[in-house]
Amino acid sequence: MDSQQPVSSAPVGGTRLQAACLALVVIGIATFAGMAFFESTRQHAWAALLQGMMVPTFIAIGGLFFIAAHSAAGSTWTTPLRRVMEGLTAGIPLTLIAFIAIAAAGGSYLYEWVHLAGDKSAHHGLFHAHNTDGLNKSAWMTPGRWIATTIAIIGVWWLFRTLFVKLSLAQDGGADIKSRHVRLSITWLIIMAFTFTMFCWDMILALHVNFVSAMWGVYCFTSAVQTFIAVLVLVVLWLRQGPMAGAVRSHTLHDLGTWTLVWGAFCAYIAFAQYLVVYYANLDEETFFFLMRMQHGYGQAYFAEFVLRFLVPFTILMSQSMRSRPSALIGVAILVLIGNWMDWSWLIMPAFSQNAYRGFYDLPTLLIGAGFAGAMLLLALAFWRKHGVLPKGDPRLQSTINAEHLH
Repeated sequence: MDSQQPVSSAPVGGTRLQAACLALVVIGIATFAGMAFFESTRQHAWAALLQGMMVPTFIAIGGLFFIAAHSAAGSTWTTPLRRVMEGLTAGIPLTLIAFIAIAAAGGSYLYEWVHLAGDKSAHHGLFHAHNTDGLNKSAWMTPGRWIATTIAIIGVWWLFRTLFVKLSLAQDGGADIKSRHVRLSITWLIIMAFTFTMFCWDMILALHVNFVSAMWGVYCFTSAVQTFIAVLVLVVLWLRQGPMAGAVRSHTLHDLGTWTLVWGAFCAYIAFAQYLVVYYANLDEETFFFLMRMQHGYGQAYFAEFVLRFLVPFTILMSQSMRSRPSALIGVAILVLIGNWMDWSWLIMPAFSQNAYRGFYDLPTLLIGAGFAGAMLLLALAFWRKHGVLPKGDPRLQSTINAEHLH
């Protein structure tokens, strides 16, 4: 495509895709409802819902980080992808819906401290029994505080997402948003670090009241960004066959491949750093977490996850030519997504199935997770149909498509 060739205006998605996404949503809801109906599978249902809600949550947070980080750094290579990235952050309301359901009916099945909240003595004793540093978390880990802060956090996320989209659409109307977008991005990066860390503490780390980790927030953050990059790769390659035909060239695919490669290495580094801190301290309240997750098949699953999230991207994408090859990017992205789904399962499921391996391939959990994925894609498709897949008003769009920023 030369600098004057127009970008395709083909429609985004079709009725079949929307029907498939809707079917996934219905199947996911039906699976959860069926499991939650019976006492014997109720806890399993809520654990699966907790894991499933990570799909829209991690993708949205990863997307907002990616948008903000490149804006703050003055990077331009993502310009043709910005509207696509904004669409992938549309799933935050799903996080809120899932959390409201957990707070209203599932908390006592997931968190022992929520279950004991009605008995002040037992609730206080739960934290006191695991306290070794003279502090007690019982006054902080209460349902009221948990609900209030988590809803506030999700609200802040949606506010910033709305502001990012509003600025982007204003640019389509001719506004100069560069300086405002940079300021918003820097503010978001700071707020995201605190809010996402607290969210992950309260939703995942809190499954074990006696586990502490100085690396928890950044560990979950690496998974969120890696998951987002993999989804972005797949969506961009799909849209490249339709409405983004001509807008995504090999140099943009190469950059996506490079990010996939380096972020896999960063994930491996953070995972090792978290383990190293725990290993060096050798404290019971920390080491039990890893001991639990190295037995009964969980250790083998974690090794497989390491292969999928780091070794595969590193081995395949070390080649410069492979980073711009669609077939290689698709294969790596799919394996990375499987690896991150395995990681969420490895973090969550041992808390409810300590002595028997509950695999990442557990069918009910997969169906509920697919329901979240279908709902998220429906929201993204609705966004792209309404606003398009390209930031048409960005003055850097055509020059970036033509790779002028590389010269």
